[in-house]
Amino acid sequence: MPSGRFVAVIDIEAFPLQDLVTKISWLQQADTILLRARLGSFWGGELDFCQLQTALRALDYALKDVIDFPRLSPAQMPSGRVIFACEREKGSNPQSPHSRYRVNEAATYLSSPIVHHRDFVSITGRGSFGFAGGIFNPGAIFEQGQTYLLPRSDRIPWVLQKTAKSHFFASAKPMLLPLGADHQVTSATELSINGLPDPASNRAEDFRLFRFKDQVFTNHSVISDLQPDSGATNPVRLETMQIRVGLSKLDVATPQLIWQGFLGIDRPLTQTEKNWAMFADSERLFLLYSFFPYILLSAKNWPRLEFTTLFEDKLTLPIDGDGLPIRNSINPNDYDDDHWLHIVHKVYPGKQYAFWAVLIDRKTLRPSMITRRPLVRGWHSALASIIYTCSATVDTSHVHLFSGLDDSSTAIASITRTRLNGEWIPVNR
Repeated sequence: MPSGRFVAVIDIEAFPLQDLVTKISWLQQADTILLRARLGSFWGGELDFCQLQTALRALDYALKDVIDFPRLSPAQMPSGRVIFACEREKGSNPQSPHSRYRVNEAATYLSSPIVHHRDFVSITGRGSFGFAGGIFNPGAIFEQGQTYLLPRSDRIPWVLQKTAKSHFFASAKPMLLPLGADHQVTSATELSINGLPDPASNRAEDFRLFRFKDQVFTNHSVISDLQPDSGATNPVRLETMQIRVGLSKLDVATPQLIWQGFLGIDRPLTQTEKNWAMFADSERLFLLYSFFPYILLSAKNWPRLEFTTLFEDKLTLPIDGDGLPIRNSINPNDYDDDHWLHIVHKVYPGKQYAFWAVLIDRKTLRPSMITRRPLVRGWHSALASIIYTCSATVDTSHVHLFSGLDDSSTAIASITRTRLNGEWIPVNR
């Protein structure tokens, strides 16, 4: 048995941590433990970072840094190695922002996501219903016994859209897609937004559906050209355009979208405003302007589209502290008598999205639980380089997640509520 201070180095592929501690009790006397493994063991599912963290906490060790690998990208060679530096929980040194980033990145990329690629089923793809640019990023709602999707559809591929403003504003159209019991599309109807200001210089996308006062609405982005007289054939420069959040009403019987107007809030607006979420509780309509910090507004003088701030809270999350923004992904859904289900995301370099599920308490209107591992993660939850989970529906047994893949396709993943319920941890920890 070693005496004095020492560092233990363990290859956790060859010697599982829990087994070693059981057999060699003096390992728990180490000041620092270095855990080595190949990235391929995590990509292949033999190792799981989330379970590793649980084992470390049980041994009173804290993961302090990730070393010997500059960036934990799925594109890296599976034979590449990673080393986790762990210190005793009590008396350990505080983390620097850089080490917190590396640990959070490892927790994101090396924990097995809740949704696996085998869970995803494709619904639409590039070229579906004549849309060469694809049909993707749908809003979803269960209405009158039927699931409806409201995705964005592009007649023109992006590589051509960006060459001329006329292509950009003419390309994107909302589509109404009813789904059958097998979650396959039964019909497709191209919609226009009746009353949308000047479609030649305003484009709607990123539709998110919700129900309020027995009607179905969608909040969505509106991209507006700030220089409409500069020529329709000029190349598209998104940085020069304004993005605001508008509201339209969906009439599935007609079917049609009816423009209601831009949402007004009691906060200063920037040139780009998006990722707002909306949900209702009986007679109350809420607007979740930001998740981190948590800024919640409520409607006043409905149907006037005016919202005032209820409160602004600074949350403590297991996934924060690395400087990456945590943003809204979906409109919260009814989950049970006490909670709404919400989904948030972070974006890592290379447009690698990672998503976590959150429960919002109906009484406090604040988040109470978050999944301990990613719900959906780019590359691993589906065979796509870009995954964007943008809506969900919930029934008594399953949560159905609707995602855009590679900015061209739509897929659904259905997981049991039991599977999701086994992953909750408190938000403030």
